[in-house]
Amino acid sequence: MRKRRMNRSEARNRVGLLAAVCLSWGWTSGLGQWVLPDWHSPDEVEHPVIACTGEELARLRAAHRAKGSPDAALIRAFVQSAESVLDREVVFPPRGGQHNQWYQCERCQIGLETVSPTQHRCPRCQRVYSGPPYDDVVFSRVHSRNINDAANAAWAYAITDEDRFADFTAKVLKGYAERYRGYPYHSNRANPADPSPSGGHIAEQTLNEAWMMAVKVAPALDLIWGSEVLSEEDRGLIREGLILPMLANIGKYKAGKSNWQTWHNAAMVSGGAVIGEWEYVTRALNDPKNGFVFQMRESVTQDGMWYENSWGYHFYTLDALVHTAEAARRLGIDLWSHPILKKMFVLPTQYTMPGGSLPRFGDDVNSSALRVPNLMEPAFAAYGDARIAAVLPTEPNWHSVLLGRRADAQRSATFPARSVVFEGAGHGILRGGGAFGLTTAQTFGPFGGFHGHFDKLSFVFFALGQELGVDPGRARSQAYRLPIHRDWYRASLSHNVVLVDRASQAGAAGELIFFGAEGGYSALATRCSEAYPGVEHARLLCQTPRYLLVLDFLTAEGERQFDWVYHNRGTAVRSSLETTPVAFEQPFAGLEYLEGLRGGVVKEDVQVEFVGPAVTTHLHMRGEGDDRLFLATGPGASIEERIPMVMLSRRGFRTMFASVLEPVPAGQASGLSGFTVKEVGTAHQVRLDFGARIDRIIFDQGRRLSVFEGNEQVFGTSKYD
Repeated sequence: MRKRRMNRSEARNRVGLLAAVCLSWGWTSGLGQWVLPDWHSPDEVEHPVIACTGEELARLRAAHRAKGSPDAALIRAFVQSAESVLDREVVFPPRGGQHNQWYQCERCQIGLETVSPTQHRCPRCQRVYSGPPYDDVVFSRVHSRNINDAANAAWAYAITDEDRFADFTAKVLKGYAERYRGYPYHSNRANPADPSPSGGHIAEQTLNEAWMMAVKVAPALDLIWGSEVLSEEDRGLIREGLILPMLANIGKYKAGKSNWQTWHNAAMVSGGAVIGEWEYVTRALNDPKNGFVFQMRESVTQDGMWYENSWGYHFYTLDALVHTAEAARRLGIDLWSHPILKKMFVLPTQYTMPGGSLPRFGDDVNSSALRVPNLMEPAFAAYGDARIAAVLPTEPNWHSVLLGRRADAQRSATFPARSVVFEGAGHGILRGGGAFGLTTAQTFGPFGGFHGHFDKLSFVFFALGQELGVDPGRARSQAYRLPIHRDWYRASLSHNVVLVDRASQAGAAGELIFFGAEGGYSALATRCSEAYPGVEHARLLCQTPRYLLVLDFLTAEGERQFDWVYHNRGTAVRSSLETTPVAFEQPFAGLEYLEGLRGGVVKEDVQVEFVGPAVTTHLHMRGEGDDRLFLATGPGASIEERIPMVMLSRRGFRTMFASVLEPVPAGQASGLSGFTVKEVGTAHQVRLDFGARIDRIIFDQGRRLSVFEGNEQVFGTSKYD
């Protein structure tokens, strides 16, 4: 690989980076003080400088030369895939691309299908859209393909030393260098005449251009820098026509506490280092209101959760942080030693639900720590932590080969079986263990901002290896701009909460009252007084090996409408109460997305069955005179996926909802034959009859909880300190 000697200006810049970081970098918390280790600038820079080290590249080359091993098959297949695009004509769209949020049917609020580059059809109503911004979404795909193919070809060149791969990469990079400034500046706003300051030229967002730079463009240039196909003139063209203007565009928009800024930082480290513009590296690491140190201090909870409280955006941000930390490591700067960064990788291993998924809180689709080896492999290489090893694949992947981990060994750890609470993130996880494997996760912590939902004290529920109680997350089509995102996915009605006056909550934070766990029993008590003005809501979740008890206590300054809402997967929902089709007189957020709405008047307790192919969930609810019960379905991953739901409604200024969720194998009857609740002083006493066995749960609100089987106390916990 070709070495490039720094000039005096570059050397001063790099020494300036070291001085700025070493003098001003320091972060103090309960974990102690974290300071960047000493780092000395080398006299020469050898490419690749951020894409990989010489040792890492040697591993890829050795795997490519080898025969018969899974590693060899993987790398050979990668090179063959890169070879398959070499003869294709590189087409550069006439302008930049547009965000996928525009690729939706306005009427049906569902993603479009691409018929041709200028025809985009709704799969439901068959309406065909054309022109901007729909054509521009297809342009975005073409840009992404070009840049992805260029990066893959660059890696193939680095592995094989065959100039034909470098030639393809150079063709793409030079093509964009000739066009970048000429592409009209635009953003994701509806009015093209009023672009956002966060727009771009190839992409519509600095966010997307930062991803391109950090993940594809900078590594691609880094890998072919020493190739004979690149002349000094070519390097100058790419530097001046693409890398520098992209960095300037990204750097002009300072996002602060944001996943955007984390990607901006990754782009500035990678792009700046490749062309020797070290001031970009300095900014990325140590800008006091935007840099890596700032993000670790301001944007991550003490538990290690990204502040947006969504696993989708936690991993999206971690992707940027991995690229930043790995590029910095190859420059000789150790960011992996930051204790909060390590927590960000360990945390999802502690949240993993039955089946391997994570709770779908906030704007998430279906995240899993098992499906992100691009994040977990570098973290395991940095930390060697057995908890991270538990989520690594047993088949080789690009990163396991690059970083030297044998992927054919069995995982060395298992997922946690204990209940736990994370106060900083504001989540509690109850794990019942046993044959039924009941698992409940609740969100009670800080509001997640733009990607947070109005779901305080909501929970999700798993049993028998299945997701039962559902949080819909966000639509797979990423329809952020459409009414369905605001009025369903973010709205309170789509979550397992208590509505007040049938309105969505305010962006609120709750607090922990107590948490305890022992054996197969666990309990979590939380409260929130910010979601609805003048209303305090306390919720108890008490989980045993066979059922989940949910008690909700609401106190208001005056008479209010209360609606207890729960969504559960199933092919059908049935009730012990006779119901008929109904319509609400007054609209409220989310109502228009309900289908099959029917209801009836509740005079006594009511039972609901959510029938599924493998699991039936029995829901037992204590009713009061003149309660109303409503059954319906609401959207899941899209408006076409339907999730059954129940809503129990009543009015008052002080009320309690008492419910039991009892999952059983499909076709099996409920074992609960009696369910009573009575108030004795400040305590509520719950009696559950399961044939000859009687369970009693005594909850002194805000102070202590006791669980009895017959006369024997099997579990107890008290106010959390």
